[in-house]
Amino acid sequence: MLTILDLLNHYLGFFNVNTRWKGKIYTILATVGDFYIAYLAVMFYLNKNFLRGTLLVGAFLVIMYFAILNFVYYFTNKTVKWDISPKVEKYLGTQEKKEFGTHQSVYVPANGLYKQNQVLPTTVISDADMQAELQKLADQLLVAGLMHENYNGLSSNEQIALMRVEKIETIYANHPGTPIPYFTVKEERDGLAIYGGVNEMMASRLGRIMSVGLMPIEDALRTYELYPATVTLTGGKGHSIGRSSVIQVQNPYQIQVELAFKKKA
Repeated sequence: MLTILDLLNHYLGFFNVNTRWKGKIYTILATVGDFYIAYLAVMFYLNKNFLRGTLLVGAFLVIMYFAILNFVYYFTNKTVKWDISPKVEKYLGTQEKKEFGTHQSVYVPANGLYKQNQVLPTTVISDADMQAELQKLADQLLVAGLMHENYNGLSSNEQIALMRVEKIETIYANHPGTPIPYFTVKEERDGLAIYGGVNEMMASRLGRIMSVGLMPIEDALRTYELYPATVTLTGGKGHSIGRSSVIQVQNPYQIQVELAFKKKA
């Protein structure tokens, strides 16, 4: 029975299921397993092994108590006065994992807010000098505590599920990317360049924009007024899907840039 529960727990990790649905499934599984413990307790009593039977009855009552609490929490919108789980959680120091795309801190870009239909993705390239600046910027963000390499709290199974759902080869340690504190765009002889850093004083040239949406940068500059909306640092160390689990990879840092646009008069 325990082997079956362990297998179900293992394979559930491969599916993109939110925490509340997982809680409902695990609650049902725990209840089924608890009645199996009650069956074992009865068998021990029938065989006159009263000590083990009593211990199993105690385990059954404790598990059933928490199973009932979970049923109330996951299947209704009510709470109970005799719920001691917050005290247990505080004592154990546990913390619920973040779900994909939820419970994240709100980031307001320093360059202002734009609607989704007001911005376009870009294609950015960085030469060797710019790559060195990106690596330096990543080191500065790590030291300043502005970039975290914890895979956004995702377990290995959740990372695999996310890569499969999003059809991406690599999930980076700073997923879903680190916003750069300061950035701007400058029109240069060879097009449009992105400058950025931890502040304006330490900003450096990080990349050249080659296209905006489906338009080459030359056509975009002739047609639209362009404004920097978001610049996000990604890359570095990460995980890709291996034969049986995730494997460690190391890629160059890169920037993802969105530009706001307004048609020229």
